[in-house]
Amino acid sequence: MVLTRRRTVLLLSSLLIASLILIFIVLLSPAQRTQGLFVSTLILLASTLTILILFYFTGGRATERDYQELEQHLHFLVQHIKDYAIFLIDPEGRVMTWNKGAEQIKGYTASEIIGQPISVFYSDEDNRRGEPSNNLKRALEQGRYESVGLRKRKDGSIFYADVVFTPIYDDRNTLKGFAKITRDITDQKKAEADMISTLAREKELNEMKTGFVTLASHEFKTPLSVILSSVSLIEKYPDSDQQDKRLKHIHRIKSNVNNLKQILNDFLSLEKLEGGIVQNCPAETDLFHLTREAILDMENSLKEDQHIQLRTEGTPRLISVDNQLLRNVLSNLLSNAVKYSPESTSVDCTLNYRPTAVEIRVRDHGIGIPQEEQQHLFERFFRATNTTGISGTGLGLSIVKRYLDLMGGQIRVSSISGEGSTFIVTLPG
Repeated sequence: MVLTRRRTVLLLSSLLIASLILIFIVLLSPAQRTQGLFVSTLILLASTLTILILFYFTGGRATERDYQELEQHLHFLVQHIKDYAIFLIDPEGRVMTWNKGAEQIKGYTASEIIGQPISVFYSDEDNRRGEPSNNLKRALEQGRYESVGLRKRKDGSIFYADVVFTPIYDDRNTLKGFAKITRDITDQKKAEADMISTLAREKELNEMKTGFVTLASHEFKTPLSVILSSVSLIEKYPDSDQQDKRLKHIHRIKSNVNNLKQILNDFLSLEKLEGGIVQNCPAETDLFHLTREAILDMENSLKEDQHIQLRTEGTPRLISVDNQLLRNVLSNLLSNAVKYSPESTSVDCTLNYRPTAVEIRVRDHGIGIPQEEQQHLFERFFRATNTTGISGTGLGLSIVKRYLDLMGGQIRVSSISGEGSTFIVTLPG
């Protein structure tokens, strides 16, 4: 198209120059001999000028048609883009145009939003800060302004948006309004947040593993030393009348093996919880029978003349809980009660069947917990200051809390330092 127009202009220009040359020649020749040639030259000049005028007139109209056609194509393209909200705003900040993407992202139809201020897309807090007008002002100052933040849909829901404002001027540099392009980046933000959360969880788990290895390497030394010592001493009591001495050391071996087992169980349980592997699978459970089994499992860990008493209050009934998770909770609470209580004491376990819930109370007469430290009891690796010299990882109660959260239960503690502690578990049902 451009090449053809240039050739045509060159041709017409050549004809015009030729006509001027002929006129010049005629003026230099005798009039009687060149009259006919003069008339012909004038005709040629007039024709050339006429063609040139018509050419530029029709060419201008063709250019205008081409521009209108391009504008229609662009308008069609913008109107049918669905992934981006693309629309125009007047200098006062009111919506002038609307496309399919804007309708899909923001929820308004063209008839609902055209003429409305862009403040409807902002939260009440952003509007109080004057964010809509500030964004337009920044676009005027910078020539283009991009912001990422929360925006509001017609239904009131909030989404993350990447928004670009660009001022539009006419040929006289008069502001005609702004072009605004909005992209919904909620999924992108969620993916970023998930990634950050995953990395943080991985870092926390690695730190937990490092902390546990450090703690376990220390905690393993004591029970292993006791086991080795007891095995050596047993060898020194071969006679049948020394059976009581042998049994004493055998009991120490069993007790310390249970301590090692508990340390490993704590770590494995926590790792499963952090990895999201543990699931709550409730089933009809006989709580009394389950608690009695947990108490029987503790027999090898009891100190001399220690015993666990099981009582019930209310009418026993089946409850819907995860059998294994609750078994772990009971084992942990009973183990702590035994470990932190002296010899010749009792641990009381009471099952209270209430109308809409079941309460499990585990009460010991041990060292208790300092009042100012009780708020940290369920934090990972926390151990009270009065537990020095007693084997433990500081993981047990944090695991108990996580298990109960999965089951929809709760736990609280009542304790007096030097007198003992009572842990109360409440379960629905």
